[in-house]
Amino acid sequence: MRKPLLALAALLAAGPAAVLAVFGYGYWTYKANEKAIVERMDQYYLTITSPGHEQYLLESDETFEVPYLASKLSVEAVPTKILDANDRLIGEFSVEKGLYVTSPDDLPVYLKRALVATEDGTFYQHHGVNWRAMTRAVLTDLRHLRKAQGGSTLTQQLAKMMFTTRKKTIGRKAFELFCARKLEQKFTKDQILLMYLNFAYFGHGAFGIEAASRYYFGKPAKELQLGEAAMLVGIIPNPAKYSPYDNLELAKARHRTVLTRMAKLGFIPSTAVERYSDEFWAQMARKAREPRVSFWKMTVNEAPYLVERIRRELLKDYSKERLLKGGLRIHTTFDLELEKSAESSLTAELDSLNAAEKGAAGEDDPIEGALAAVRPDDGAILALVGGSRFGFQNQLDRTETHRPIGSNVKPFVWARAFDSGRFKPEDVFHDAPITYKISNARKWKPHNYGNKYFGDVTLAFALHKSLNSVAIQLLQQVGVDPVIDLFSRATGVPASSLPRNLSLALGTSDASVLDLARGYSIFVNGGRPVQPYWLRYVEDREGKVLRDERQRPPPAAPILKPETCAAMIGVMRGIFGPEGSAYGAARRTGFNIPAIGKTGTTNDFRDAWFTGATPDIAASVWMGRDDMRVALGEGLAGGAIAAPAWMNFIKGAYRNRPTRDFVVPTSTAAAQGLSAAAH
Repeated sequence: MRKPLLALAALLAAGPAAVLAVFGYGYWTYKANEKAIVERMDQYYLTITSPGHEQYLLESDETFEVPYLASKLSVEAVPTKILDANDRLIGEFSVEKGLYVTSPDDLPVYLKRALVATEDGTFYQHHGVNWRAMTRAVLTDLRHLRKAQGGSTLTQQLAKMMFTTRKKTIGRKAFELFCARKLEQKFTKDQILLMYLNFAYFGHGAFGIEAASRYYFGKPAKELQLGEAAMLVGIIPNPAKYSPYDNLELAKARHRTVLTRMAKLGFIPSTAVERYSDEFWAQMARKAREPRVSFWKMTVNEAPYLVERIRRELLKDYSKERLLKGGLRIHTTFDLELEKSAESSLTAELDSLNAAEKGAAGEDDPIEGALAAVRPDDGAILALVGGSRFGFQNQLDRTETHRPIGSNVKPFVWARAFDSGRFKPEDVFHDAPITYKISNARKWKPHNYGNKYFGDVTLAFALHKSLNSVAIQLLQQVGVDPVIDLFSRATGVPASSLPRNLSLALGTSDASVLDLARGYSIFVNGGRPVQPYWLRYVEDREGKVLRDERQRPPPAAPILKPETCAAMIGVMRGIFGPEGSAYGAARRTGFNIPAIGKTGTTNDFRDAWFTGATPDIAASVWMGRDDMRVALGEGLAGGAIAAPAWMNFIKGAYRNRPTRDFVVPTSTAAAQGLSAAAH
């Protein structure tokens, strides 16, 4: 923004001749394109009064740029499609054709008044340009060396949207003035408001007042009430900033500003501003609790959390308009069948848990969850579910949330121990209460789940039962740093964020479900760490590949020996057996697919985990409350609630595909490890 302002300052310093030269250039550019400009005005007004098509303004990298006449870059809008690994349609952004208010008479009076009061209080007095306001804005901007105040009229803003490119230049501004004057000559004030409101963007893929009214309130624009009209007008300057679904408090403040300006111009009583605001937001609070299936308008959305994750990632590289209307085809690694299984399994378990505690203290902070699944061979993400049901009050993508992982860390302790060559699954440790002296006055007394101890046990049995005392003894002998190194390289969690003490064995470190799904892949893929990815390639509307991720980097070097992986598979299969911490869940769900896994529960039942893998899928499930200060409830451990959701997901994933057993090394050491684990 500073470059145009500095240029303007230099122009003013150069004197009246320079100013006249710029205006002369703007006028010459306008006259050279006047015929096309007038045709564009007529075409656009005819389009909204006799609808039938939608248009898309090409991006600068798609075609050449015509100075000051962006309308020449318009082509037919085509929706962007998101496809899974088998080219099944996951989502399609909506491009609604002909969704316009077609007559000024269909614009509610309060909508027009809200727009005029907020954007251009002298709209009905000027002839396209408010010279006093523009001069005041220029001087204010120069004083602050930033855009501190707007001076454009509604007509100038419409001219900018219709006729000028995105470049901010003084020449463009001068050209814009002549376009605004022509608009005022050809159309009435209400016709200009009609075009402005049909051209404006209201966020979430809603282009035009009709689409916005239907999206936010489920009604045509002609039925908008005062509070609704004020909210929509308030969104226009910056939809990402003032949308109630993006920034509720900013939206409320902006809404109050619109009502206050309406009162200042005498459109509503000043004494009623607070009442109108309170009544409207009470109504919106009720509406916000209704489930929605997408953040932007979509014609297809088979996986809301997945689509929202993809949308946010794509916005880093592509503009909002290009995603909505540019006809891109996004080819991903996701498997729609697995995504559906993940969503239904997680939601069913969460619904059951929350129904059971209705009326309890935790009802205001329900139990939520997340699930992530990757392909162990290369880290391709297969499924992501970030919560129970996607809605505007439940958008948090919990697949990215880091929480304490509890006993999900223990397989990394065991793996490092086996990899050292000093320990085997059949080695015996004594399971009993242990005490560590921290200082003269403090002692640390970690205990097993349920305070149960078993005396002499094998390492295989200790992992099956998730015995804390044995985990701490084993970590003490293996060393904290080697385990931190393995865990960090497998999961991608920075080593610097992990505790460098014996509490590491109890899972005091934080990770996400995607981190753990990635980390457990090493146990079933030969010990190779993987890097999760979700994009295969992107095509434009003509089929040209814009971005290609199909050529993956070569596999990473193993960080575990084959014998260690074989031993871990043998031990971790026992989690589902009679002495395992997930045995009850396996019996309840009828789970019998070849798999490995591990339960996890944190202090006071605040987090419940289950992470595991088959030869084809590594997945992790977390359950807890968004406010981690609130416990899940007594007995709601990983094996009781997260494990059933994981098992039902895996069962659903294999419903239409064959299961297969693990392929393990046939060396003597590996065979001995598997034999010991089985006993």
